[in-house]
Amino acid sequence: MTATLFAEVVPVWSVAEYLDANHYLGSATRGFAWSDEFGVAVLASPTSRHLPHDRWLELSRWCLTGEPNAGSRQWARIRRYLHEHRPDVTTVVSYSDRSAGHSGALYKASGWIAAPTWHALRPPPSGGGSWDGVTKQEPKDRWVFPLRHDADRERLLAIQDDALRRKMPEREYREPTWRGKRWSAA
Repeated sequence: MTATLFAEVVPVWSVAEYLDANHYLGSATRGFAWSDEFGVAVLASPTSRHLPHDRWLELSRWCLTGEPNAGSRQWARIRRYLHEHRPDVTTVVSYSDRSAGHSGALYKASGWIAAPTWHALRPPPSGGGSWDGVTKQEPKDRWVFPLRHDADRERLLAIQDDALRRKMPEREYREPTWRGKRWSAA
């Protein structure tokens, strides 16, 4: 007997209680949610005004059940769904918060590519990352998952600081090599 697959795209309000109880940021109010036996993921337009809202999505919540390999198994399903049902989406971006104990290992295990922001490489001297002007937040690590070729992606993710690019060329985002519909990291 095979197990019944439970996986569906649902409104974000329908997973709010689960996220409030299980995710350090709580529920989300925008986008759509993916819900299955491995947990919940919420995808929406990117919060950054510098990223395209017409063809990129941001994974703003990813809350897993703790089952072994749940993240990579769930991401494989979400990726397939986006390929089949969202041909307009070229890229998914997400951020891991080291100050909350998120090292990015889940993204790496699921095939995402690190794409550092300049904030992570050189934190701003002012109150950067403070929403209230008092509490300073640590810079987040940015991750991307290319779904389809996007001619602007490398330019959009480039470090906009010549000194940092010279000092840390290995941290610069590099577009993967595309072979038809699939890519491989360089």
